[in-house]
Amino acid sequence: MTLCGRRRDTEAAAFLDWLAGVIEKETIDLLLVTGDIFDNGTPSARSQSLYYRFLTAAAAAGCRHIIITAGNHDSPAFLEAPHEILEALNIHVVGTAGAGRPGGTFLLDGPDGEPECIVAAVPYLRDRDIRRSAPGASIGEKAAQVREGVQSLYREAWEAACATQPPGPKLPVIITGHLFAAGGKTVEGDGVRDQVAGFIERVGADIFPEEAAYVALGHLHVPQTVAGINTIRYPGSPVPVGFGEAEQQKEVIIVTTAPGMPAAVRSVPVPQFRRLITIRGDLPTINRRIDELRETGGPVWAEVIYDGAALPGDLMGEVAGMTEGTEIEVLRVKDMRLVSAALSAYQSCEELAELTETEVFERRMETAEIPPEQRDKLMATFREVLRGMDSDGSDGGNLA
Repeated sequence: MTLCGRRRDTEAAAFLDWLAGVIEKETIDLLLVTGDIFDNGTPSARSQSLYYRFLTAAAAAGCRHIIITAGNHDSPAFLEAPHEILEALNIHVVGTAGAGRPGGTFLLDGPDGEPECIVAAVPYLRDRDIRRSAPGASIGEKAAQVREGVQSLYREAWEAACATQPPGPKLPVIITGHLFAAGGKTVEGDGVRDQVAGFIERVGADIFPEEAAYVALGHLHVPQTVAGINTIRYPGSPVPVGFGEAEQQKEVIIVTTAPGMPAAVRSVPVPQFRRLITIRGDLPTINRRIDELRETGGPVWAEVIYDGAALPGDLMGEVAGMTEGTEIEVLRVKDMRLVSAALSAYQSCEELAELTETEVFERRMETAEIPPEQRDKLMATFREVLRGMDSDGSDGGNLA
């Protein structure tokens, strides 16, 4: 994982060490990781080392079961490759799902060896996993097929879990997913695509069975519930992925289940392993804020946004002078006057990085003066390209 070209292995390692400590302190029996595990399909040797070192530490901390499901940035084949070795440590990896194979179903035992809960582990769902190609289908028809495919697959996952129930009291069933649920919150610059299986669509909480004890979701970076339901949750990314998340309190979720009892859910705040700060204002304001950070002490990665009226001769040089001799490292400097001028045709202060792919394409059609009657067809083709890119797992993401 990187930020403005800086590697963030130190933060990732600190979080994983902290999490292993939580597992031991809280005597966690089951760890669910719902993707993304890596930031791309071919993680670096350092990222792989952190991953396997943590799995070893979690098992040594007393975690009896670990279930990992792939996210949209992960390579399912890469994650599943060492599954035979990992399963010897009660670590299960689920990379793919599809009709007739709705992820993985796991009947997990408790400390006494008796069955304790069931997990229906559903990873990120790609278009090819859940929809049969229909030549000539419109974008709307394809989106409807995707929604139906997602609903059908979760029904299959639930039925497979129910079929695993042993005799006696009904065991709690936990479901996982990696998708964008309706009403989900994002922040600027987090890179989260508003889509499921390549289409600009969201799924509702109604795709998850009401009888599920808990639904553990991945994909969105902001910790949140879905539709206000406390037992359907995103824990969010474990560290801020960008400056837009700098003020978020990150968390992990601890769930306690028992047969015949509702799940008890609580969050544990994640410490801040590196401070990310956005400093915004004119030069005097920026200087005052840097002085305050200098007094506070400690290493800081900062983003500086200049929105003053005056025209600084050398903005980068001015900022460098302010931070000289401090532990403040400025990773990015934005001059909003220049951004505003570059996008003046749209009367907007947005920058390219803050626009979605679709918004960029729409604006490009406007500047090219594409006739309105041609835009729908071009947009449909563009969305097909995006869908294909996503199905290949070609875009970036986050460790976690």
